[in-house]
Amino acid sequence: MMDNPVFSIVTVCLNAASTLRGTIESVLGQNYPHLEYIVVDGGSTDGTREILDRYKDRLAKAISEPDDGIYDAFNKGVELAAGEIIGILNTGDRYAPWALSTVAEAARAHPECGVFHGKLAVIDETLSRWTVYPLGNSARLPRNMSIAHPATFVRKKMYEKHGLFDAAYKIAGDWDFALRLYLAGERFCPIDTVLTAFDNAGVSSVPSKRLLAENRRVCFRHLRFTSALRETIKGELRYRGRKILDLLGGYRAYVRYRDKRLLKAEASGAYTGSLNEVWNALRDR
Repeated sequence: MMDNPVFSIVTVCLNAASTLRGTIESVLGQNYPHLEYIVVDGGSTDGTREILDRYKDRLAKAISEPDDGIYDAFNKGVELAAGEIIGILNTGDRYAPWALSTVAEAARAHPECGVFHGKLAVIDETLSRWTVYPLGNSARLPRNMSIAHPATFVRKKMYEKHGLFDAAYKIAGDWDFALRLYLAGERFCPIDTVLTAFDNAGVSSVPSKRLLAENRRVCFRHLRFTSALRETIKGELRYRGRKILDLLGGYRAYVRYRDKRLLKAEASGAYTGSLNEVWNALRDR
């Protein structure tokens, strides 16, 4: 184990000119020097490639070509990565200034762990607020994607041992991958610190039918039949309930209920458009 592990950070994007710069700056602005940054563009036509050209001297690798969806793009980045620990940061999401140094400290302290996961500051511009939820529990992975993928870092040897993301998924590939590692007995290391700001702007409270179908596929692929059937039924009931709330205009009411009763939000605040204000509020948490 190296005293200062090298990180490979992968960002995938497609026509993301409006949000890419902030994501890039959050990686290049880390207070940890041992990193390479890889950007995989799916062949953008909106100015994304011009932004990448402006940062080309500070990027380890940047490719721009068509792909077969987000998990195919993830795999391209992982295969290019030379670092010991890989983080995947989607366009629009941003790392906290202390993210990599915090994960490096955990990696040094826990060489037995293959996966490190922290907390998210969820930015909801629709409601003009940010919210932090409790740290996810990897023991719940057989039920759902219970850790925050934007705040998750995986040792490269995990990909070498267990394979890449299944590109047949379009939405649930991160859960499929994390569940594979968990069921194989790999160790997950929770980090009780906000590592990433997740852009939740405009996201509906109702999961899509496609997500529901992919979650069902993950369940029946990895779990015993009775467990898979139980989780599938629960997912269908949640979908129907949220659909009714959405049709009745109950999104805000559902969010309040979810935060207080289901997710038990541990911190929140007004979001004025300044992410620095969020980091300052969370710096000592």
